[in-house]
Amino acid sequence: MVFSKNLLEAAEQLKVFTDRFVPEGRLTGALPDISSDYVRLQDEVMWGGVWQVPGLDITLRSIATISAQCCNGWGFGLQHQIRVGLSLGMSPQKVKGIFLQLMFYAGIPATVFALTQAQKVINEQAIWIREDLVPLDAHWLNTVAEKMFRGAKVIEQTWGLTAQTLLSGTLAQELIPEIEALVCAYNYGEVWDRCDLSSKERTVCILVALMCRGHSRLLKQHIQYALDNALTEREICEVFSQAAWYRGWPYLEEALSQAQSVFDGCST
Repeated sequence: MVFSKNLLEAAEQLKVFTDRFVPEGRLTGALPDISSDYVRLQDEVMWGGVWQVPGLDITLRSIATISAQCCNGWGFGLQHQIRVGLSLGMSPQKVKGIFLQLMFYAGIPATVFALTQAQKVINEQAIWIREDLVPLDAHWLNTVAEKMFRGAKVIEQTWGLTAQTLLSGTLAQELIPEIEALVCAYNYGEVWDRCDLSSKERTVCILVALMCRGHSRLLKQHIQYALDNALTEREICEVFSQAAWYRGWPYLEEALSQAQSVFDGCST
């Protein structure tokens, strides 16, 4: 692949936009004095290269990156990527919505930490604070039964009539059915119904979490769901490559192996 312009120049152009709200003295401010080669490598490969490869909307790239950093649990990197997301036009509620979705896939400790980091970043700018005060139009249901019913509708609308059987065919449903029903009721009946993220954006969060945590069997299953939910094969691969820069490049090969298996099955 031949890039059309100098990667360092491309990185600087993007960073002028995404780093508008970066506070003085952030952690990487010391990097040029420690290793100028590291800075150049990071800028050219990441900001000038990976972030600007065609095939995935930049907002989805940001969501994939935030999700990966949530799984990593590093405060600095997470804060910076939340700042990038807000600079790209995400609302504070959308950013927080990423962590609500990831609660089911990355766990409580990672998402509680992520939410606290998000609030610190939001509190840096008056405009983000004002946006954060705007309530989200979310209609919580009163009973688990209601949530289960709405969740079944969400699953059908998102993945089709047969998806309910596929999503429910788990060991959790067999061995701990009450807990499985509760989790599904809240995941699909409450979180998926919220307007802070689209179903496509939620799918990106889940794919990244499963890749970063190494859950290969579930990852393969959700790659199929992603294809059924308006993501193309190229977009799925780009989601993995975006997240891999932040989680570690070896994770990409396993994710692409699962993706290729699904893609080959769809073509036969």
